[in-house]
Amino acid sequence: MRRGLNILLLVAVAVAGISLWLGRGHSLPGFGDRPVAPSGKVVPGGGIAAGSIQLVVLNGTRVTGLARDFGLLLGRAHLAPVGYGNAEPQEFRHCFLVNRRLEPARAEAVAELLGGIPVLREFDSRGTEDMALVLGADHDRLRSLLAAVTP
Repeated sequence: MRRGLNILLLVAVAVAGISLWLGRGHSLPGFGDRPVAPSGKVVPGGGIAAGSIQLVVLNGTRVTGLARDFGLLLGRAHLAPVGYGNAEPQEFRHCFLVNRRLEPARAEAVAELLGGIPVLREFDSRGTEDMALVLGADHDRLRSLLAAVTP
């Protein structure tokens, strides 16, 4: 009986340790080096194929409803918002992209489409989005660019 409890305790500790390790962004040996699956498509001329890039829009300012407003404009640029939220601390000066899954060339094509905003690379396999757009205090410039895009 005591031996069975020791084995059960050992298994529970091992599972908890692995969960903590993976929860902090680490990967198991042999699983973290896989290439990122290409999901967005850049079409000739530097454009983005319709609906091919999925992104989360995060409001990095204190302007209420900004992320959802931009979601409507992003469709004009063939970008598909799949979620909205706030980026803490909500005091970002500039807009930027966070590349979660795309190949660097595709991420740069999206950045160019959005006026050459900066792109950070932060792989995250937990979400379904290809990128995150963080809106900063200079969001009016990006709004003007998107409003001028012909759908």
